[in-house]
Amino acid sequence: MPANLPPEYFTAEKKYKEASSQGDKIIALEELIATIPKHKGTDKLRADFRKKLSKLRDEASRQKRSGKGDLYTVEREGAAQIALVGFANSGKSSILECLTNAQPVVADYPMSTVMPLSGMMRYEDIQFQLVDLPPVGNETTDGWVSGILRNADMLLIVIDLSDDPDTQAELIFDLISNWRIPLIKKDGTFEESEFVKSKQIIIVANKTDKDGAKEELADLEDNYGESFHLVPVSSLKREGVEVLRNEIFSVSGIIRAYSKEPGKDPDLNSPFTISYGSTVIDLGQLIHKDFVDNLKYACVWGSSKFPGQKVHKDHILKDKDIVEFHV
Repeated sequence: MPANLPPEYFTAEKKYKEASSQGDKIIALEELIATIPKHKGTDKLRADFRKKLSKLRDEASRQKRSGKGDLYTVEREGAAQIALVGFANSGKSSILECLTNAQPVVADYPMSTVMPLSGMMRYEDIQFQLVDLPPVGNETTDGWVSGILRNADMLLIVIDLSDDPDTQAELIFDLISNWRIPLIKKDGTFEESEFVKSKQIIIVANKTDKDGAKEELADLEDNYGESFHLVPVSSLKREGVEVLRNEIFSVSGIIRAYSKEPGKDPDLNSPFTISYGSTVIDLGQLIHKDFVDNLKYACVWGSSKFPGQKVHKDHILKDKDIVEFHV
């Protein structure tokens, strides 16, 4: 049966053949497989590429464990990894500096960020990892920058309100689409991807202190505010920064849960971070594998009808719940 491959396949195939680094090959191969239509005529082709992709990933994993991994990777820390995306001088580095303990190079000249730089953003009793990256739209860095975006949990799309923000947003969304990174809209809808987890995003409209920013912000909100979360800030004057911090937690889908041993006070200093919609047994599996097989019941303070209510293992937890496990 003929494969009937679309033109996008041959473009992606050329990109894959030209890829030099291991990380670029993995990204290009993922994109190549995504262009292949699913029918009986392409089953063998897809299977062959899947084997190559699996082999590349295994090699990358071994190199990383041996300390020979890609220089342009960021080890995940905290409750979630959040990547900052934007053009030169959009203020990504300033936002990182406002929200975290990192000390990036903040300058008026383009390309002050040349390597990934991460910092930890505290939100109450947990931390999120923010990663600043070189500006998008640069062929020399876009390959590995897109790789980091694919692995991040959330994207902050930083827009400069003083420099044609609608065009910036359009170009960035086009790039993300070309890299086949699916985004989650405000209403929860998203496109399925075979290889890349869909990303929550926040549009950060920076430089609200500039002349004309109010009108530009209104246009940006009209065009994108209905579909995506949007937060206006001034990193220079540190206005809106705390609103952004709260929005990051809200959009992340992360909740906190605290463990409690029977007869003892709960440990409120070290919360476990789990995804929204997680259950008692999900938390138990995170704490100790024996809870999965041996759990008799759990008591919950917070989302339960009354403090210390005995609940089933499928009880869905809410933020700041306290859970006491009985085995």
